[in-house]
Amino acid sequence: MEPADLDPSSLGTPAALAASAPTGWLDQLTGLDYVPLLLAILIGGVIGLEREMHGRPAGVRTHILVCLTSTLLIFSSRQLPPDLLIDRDIANLVMDPNRLAAGILTGIGFLGAATVIRAGDIVRGITTGATVWSTAGIGVVIGQGEYGLALASSGIVLVVLAGMDKLTRGIRPVIYRRLIVRGERSELPALANSIAALLSAHQIRVQDLSGQRGGDEQPFELVFHIRCRNEFQAPEMLEKIADQRGVSSVEWSQISH
Repeated sequence: MEPADLDPSSLGTPAALAASAPTGWLDQLTGLDYVPLLLAILIGGVIGLEREMHGRPAGVRTHILVCLTSTLLIFSSRQLPPDLLIDRDIANLVMDPNRLAAGILTGIGFLGAATVIRAGDIVRGITTGATVWSTAGIGVVIGQGEYGLALASSGIVLVVLAGMDKLTRGIRPVIYRRLIVRGERSELPALANSIAALLSAHQIRVQDLSGQRGGDEQPFELVFHIRCRNEFQAPEMLEKIADQRGVSSVEWSQISH
């Protein structure tokens, strides 16, 4: 049905709409369906509690508010006046919950981005940001009245957060570090070769080598840009490189971006 074909009389007169509306806020509270609200609080609280226990900034309160607000917006968009519910075409013209859901998830993306913190080459908060976004999606599902789907998806989210954390602890990712060696100028050529051989023996790849040197009496500085598995090699490598002849100091640090 095109908007031009709508009969204004089918929408009802203002007096009829006023008569069909609740007589007061007490009647509205009495007839309200509290199931989606309670379910949103429960699911948001449980997911937020898991994040709170891991010391994340977005915890119980944040997740409850995100899930509850998403539920309220979608649920309220589906509550149309009785006269409009007679004709589904008219109802579709009044409100589209799908567009509202898209707007909610887009807006929550900015809140999730605020939880991401970067320090050097270490990024924290990506999982929490994804959790906030997922909680908003679950709130949309609750608002649509799909309670079974909301419960199932929240259970999957909790399994991923709690179960996958233990499984991924055994993974040693590839990391990039900077090894800075300072020492006597007379030992520079031999020391560069011996350190490179030592790193290679421990399966640490040298991606680039740079440095600087001053006058005859000034120490040199070699900077090894290395790639390795995160096997916590820093203490062992620092000791072995410090024992090399001509080394005065050695530093193992993150690569700043």
